[in-house]
Amino acid sequence: MRHRNSFNTKPETNYKDSVDISRTSRYDTSKNPISPQDAIDRFLDYKEQEIRSQTVSEYRRKLEYFKDFCSQKEIDNLNNLDGRLLSDYYHYRRNKSAHEPLSVKTMKDDMYLIRDFITFLKKIEAVAPDLPQKVQIPKMKQDEAVRDVKISSDRIEDILDYLETYEYATHNHVIWLFYTHTGRRPGGLYALDLGNLYLDREEPYIRFQHHPNETELKNGWKGETEIHIAKEVAAVFQDYIEQHRESVVTENGRTPFLTTSHGRMSRSTMRRSVYRFSRPCIINGQCPHNRDQSACEAKTCNDSASKCPSSKPPYALRHGYITAKLREGVPVKILGGRCDVSEEVIEKHYDERNMQEKRELRQQIFQEVQEEQDSQGYL
Repeated sequence: MRHRNSFNTKPETNYKDSVDISRTSRYDTSKNPISPQDAIDRFLDYKEQEIRSQTVSEYRRKLEYFKDFCSQKEIDNLNNLDGRLLSDYYHYRRNKSAHEPLSVKTMKDDMYLIRDFITFLKKIEAVAPDLPQKVQIPKMKQDEAVRDVKISSDRIEDILDYLETYEYATHNHVIWLFYTHTGRRPGGLYALDLGNLYLDREEPYIRFQHHPNETELKNGWKGETEIHIAKEVAAVFQDYIEQHRESVVTENGRTPFLTTSHGRMSRSTMRRSVYRFSRPCIINGQCPHNRDQSACEAKTCNDSASKCPSSKPPYALRHGYITAKLREGVPVKILGGRCDVSEEVIEKHYDERNMQEKRELRQQIFQEVQEEQDSQGYL
């Protein structure tokens, strides 16, 4: 859907002028320069009116890559953006901005954001009117809709064993147990307060609550729910609270579950924990990439753990959890309720089972039903 530019106060140009503009590779807006940082701030200020603050933060993080690209290219005025530079950014984001090439799905999401950003700049007359349509959006094959994010069950077991031995009931141990036991998003862990944990029950559980403009759940009020946790997990959570948790009360009178001496633990700290302990060299001392560990930045600096090709983000644990439970036969509807994700999204993005696995699982379920009931008529 195209929107009319309600900000346009320029006098109408004659036909010859409009033809000249369309044949020019750059739009002359030199009288109104705009820096990358200013453009990003204006865009996010505009988007705050229609999206949650958590999404605004995610947009800001992604647009940092664009700002870094502009810095490398010495672009200090976005009036000069053109199709060639956008193409350069596409290749930079795809191949150079991370330790390995980004997936088609990630690129598609990021480039849609860039197109939205450029469309906003068009509205405020900061770039050429035809520039948004020059943003490249990769096309996905049907089988690419399922993300290739894998961390094996064996690796998970090794990591949890390591944490139980050397990091028992620390925040690292709690973070990994939470992700591998619940399949929830990072925002769910970040939002937990002590009052959301019911650990001393016969059937312990967690309650997820949405707090607008403070600790938001991705799906807002619809994401609120309660989920069961195993007694062993509840015991570790309780030991963390009693042995390692910093006593913190926020300015709004809340008592966060995960804390540091500065307050509620940040999402970035939680994310670094997952990158840190998903490095194989930390768990078993071996490097599958044949790197010199003494000279490897990803090994020697915890803040650079994400540069290890084998390290994984929190999403990998959520993806692995949902995929594993599907293979175990947990109904999609039940899994969606626990993990706060729709059945459609599960089937499109998380279900890695092939036709044989699905057939064998269906057969297993049918056999279990037939053993419990004496079927008559239908076989």
